[in-house]
Amino acid sequence: MKKALNYLAASLCTLLLLSGCGPGGGPEAQLVGVYAVKKNGALRELVKIERQGGRYIMRDKVHTPEWSEPKMQMQPVTRERWNRITTDSENTAFVGVSSDQLAIFKVPPGWQKNSFKTETGYFLFYSQGPVEAHKL
Repeated sequence: MKKALNYLAASLCTLLLLSGCGPGGGPEAQLVGVYAVKKNGALRELVKIERQGGRYIMRDKVHTPEWSEPKMQMQPVTRERWNRITTDSENTAFVGVSSDQLAIFKVPPGWQKNSFKTETGYFLFYSQGPVEAHKL
């Protein structure tokens, strides 16, 4: 009986550990959603992050009023990549996903680097630099 209980306890622990690695993803899963930027004082939907299987993909509304086909795959951002992208040398709390062309981050609201400051705590980073984002 004791062996059966130990086996059951070990199985439950394994299931709990594996459930954290499943389709819900890591902390980056909180970035799934639609992001808008302000243009002429109004919010305009621009980027959508989705999770398909074990990967993140990005769609946009840059050239069309509807969401594009998946444009790129995005990977979770490591601390090393964060430091390279943002040149931030502080121990800033962040969550991010990126491709070679675009990154999206969640940081503490009010985070600032050089002349950029995010009030919402979300920002897009691309070749032109950071842009404040609003998660809808």
